[in-house]
Amino acid sequence: MNRRTALSTIGIILSMGTAGCLFTQSKPEPRFTLRDVRSYLVDEETALVVGVVEKQGGTTGNVTVRAELLIDDAYNHVSTQTFVIPAELTKRTIALPFTTDSSYYGEQQFTARAKVIREGELDGEWVAESK
Repeated sequence: MNRRTALSTIGIILSMGTAGCLFTQSKPEPRFTLRDVRSYLVDEETALVVGVVEKQGGTTGNVTVRAELLIDDAYNHVSTQTFVIPAELTKRTIALPFTTDSSYYGEQQFTARAKVIREGELDGEWVAESK
Protein backbone atom coordinates (compact mmCIF):
# COMPACT_ATOMS: atom_id res chain seq x y z
CA MET A 1 0.00 0.00 0.00
CA ASN A 2 1.44 3.35 -0.94
CA ARG A 3 1.44 6.38 1.31
CA ARG A 4 -1.43 8.18 -0.47
CA THR A 5 -3.75 5.16 -0.21
CA ALA A 6 -2.86 4.69 3.46
CA LEU A 7 -3.59 8.34 4.28
CA SER A 8 -6.90 8.20 2.39
CA THR A 9 -7.93 5.07 4.26
CA ILE A 10 -7.02 6.57 7.63
CA GLY A 11 -8.95 9.76 6.75
CA ILE A 12 -12.05 7.76 5.83
CA ILE A 13 -11.87 5.72 9.04
CA LEU A 14 -11.48 8.85 11.17
CA SER A 15 -14.41 10.55 9.39
CA MET A 16 -16.65 7.54 9.94
CA GLY A 17 -15.63 7.30 13.59
CA THR A 18 -16.34 10.97 14.17
CA ALA A 19 -19.73 10.73 12.46
CA GLY A 20 -20.59 7.70 14.60
CA CYS A 21 -19.76 9.63 17.76
CA LEU A 22 -21.98 12.50 16.67
CA PHE A 23 -24.92 10.19 16.07
CA THR A 24 -24.58 8.32 19.36
CA GLN A 25 -24.43 11.52 21.41
CA SER A 26 -27.99 12.60 20.56
CA LYS A 27 -30.44 12.39 23.44
CA PRO A 28 -32.82 9.43 23.22
CA GLU A 29 -36.52 10.13 22.75
CA PRO A 30 -38.54 9.65 25.92
CA ARG A 31 -41.03 6.76 26.23
CA PHE A 32 -44.72 7.43 26.84
CA THR A 33 -47.58 5.53 28.45
CA LEU A 34 -51.26 6.39 28.55
CA ARG A 35 -53.72 5.91 31.42
CA ASP A 36 -57.09 7.10 32.78
CA VAL A 37 -58.96 7.38 29.47
CA ARG A 38 -62.42 8.99 29.78
CA SER A 39 -64.97 10.40 27.36
CA TYR A 40 -67.14 13.47 27.85
CA LEU A 41 -70.02 15.00 25.97
CA VAL A 42 -69.24 18.73 25.74
CA ASP A 43 -72.38 19.57 23.76
CA GLU A 44 -74.51 17.77 21.18
CA GLU A 45 -71.90 18.38 18.48
CA THR A 46 -68.71 17.74 20.47
CA ALA A 47 -67.28 14.80 22.38
CA LEU A 48 -63.87 14.73 24.08
CA VAL A 49 -61.59 11.84 24.93
CA VAL A 50 -59.30 12.77 27.81
CA GLY A 51 -56.33 10.83 29.17
CA VAL A 52 -53.09 11.20 31.07
CA VAL A 53 -49.80 10.72 29.21
CA GLU A 54 -46.83 9.79 31.40
CA LYS A 55 -43.30 10.42 30.12
CA GLN A 56 -40.23 8.36 31.02
CA GLY A 57 -37.09 10.34 30.25
CA GLY A 58 -35.91 13.84 31.00
CA THR A 59 -36.09 15.36 27.52
CA THR A 60 -38.84 17.11 25.58
CA GLY A 61 -40.72 14.69 23.36
CA ASN A 62 -43.63 14.38 20.97
CA VAL A 63 -46.32 11.78 21.59
CA THR A 64 -49.04 10.82 19.13
CA VAL A 65 -52.29 9.50 20.58
CA ARG A 66 -55.11 7.80 18.68
CA ALA A 67 -58.55 7.81 20.29
CA GLU A 68 -61.66 5.99 19.13
CA LEU A 69 -65.31 6.18 20.16
CA LEU A 70 -67.39 3.00 20.42
CA ILE A 71 -70.84 3.81 19.02
CA ASP A 72 -73.35 1.10 18.04
CA ASP A 73 -70.82 -1.69 18.80
CA ALA A 74 -68.17 -0.30 16.42
CA TYR A 75 -65.08 1.84 16.89
CA ASN A 76 -65.71 3.95 13.80
CA HIS A 77 -65.01 7.48 15.06
CA VAL A 78 -61.28 8.27 15.21
CA SER A 79 -59.17 11.25 16.28
CA THR A 80 -55.36 11.33 16.17
CA GLN A 81 -53.25 14.15 17.56
CA THR A 82 -49.60 14.82 18.44
CA PHE A 83 -48.76 16.55 21.72
CA VAL A 84 -45.47 18.09 22.91
CA ILE A 85 -44.47 17.11 26.45
CA PRO A 86 -41.80 19.53 27.78
CA ALA A 87 -38.67 18.23 29.51
CA GLU A 88 -39.76 19.54 32.92
CA LEU A 89 -43.07 17.57 32.91
CA THR A 90 -43.41 13.87 33.70
CA LYS A 91 -47.12 13.69 32.87
CA ARG A 92 -49.72 15.73 31.04
CA THR A 93 -53.49 15.57 30.64
CA ILE A 94 -54.45 15.52 26.97
CA ALA A 95 -57.80 15.87 25.16
CA LEU A 96 -58.77 14.75 21.67
CA PRO A 97 -61.91 16.37 20.21
CA PHE A 98 -64.58 14.73 18.09
CA THR A 99 -66.87 17.22 16.32
CA THR A 100 -69.81 17.13 13.93
CA ASP A 101 -72.15 19.69 12.36
CA SER A 102 -75.24 18.01 13.81
CA SER A 103 -76.46 16.85 17.22
CA TYR A 104 -75.10 13.36 16.51
CA TYR A 105 -72.97 12.90 19.64
CA GLY A 106 -75.75 14.16 21.89
CA GLU A 107 -78.00 11.38 20.59
CA GLN A 108 -75.48 8.56 21.17
CA GLN A 109 -74.25 6.40 24.02
CA PHE A 110 -70.49 5.94 23.61
CA THR A 111 -67.31 4.85 25.35
CA ALA A 112 -63.71 5.49 24.36
CA ARG A 113 -60.37 3.80 23.99
CA ALA A 114 -56.98 5.27 23.12
CA LYS A 115 -53.36 4.28 22.56
CA VAL A 116 -49.94 5.79 21.99
CA ILE A 117 -48.80 5.56 18.35
CA ARG A 118 -45.08 4.80 18.06
CA GLU A 119 -43.32 5.53 14.78
CA GLY A 120 -41.38 2.48 13.56
CA GLU A 121 -42.28 0.42 16.66
CA LEU A 122 -45.24 -1.45 18.06
CA ASP A 123 -47.97 0.89 19.23
CA GLY A 124 -48.90 1.11 22.90
CA GLU A 125 -51.66 -1.04 24.33
CA TRP A 126 -55.25 0.12 24.00
CA VAL A 127 -56.48 1.79 27.17
CA ALA A 128 -60.24 1.42 27.38
CA GLU A 129 -62.54 3.66 29.32
CA SER A 130 -64.10 1.99 32.33
CA LYS A 131 -67.60 3.24 33.05
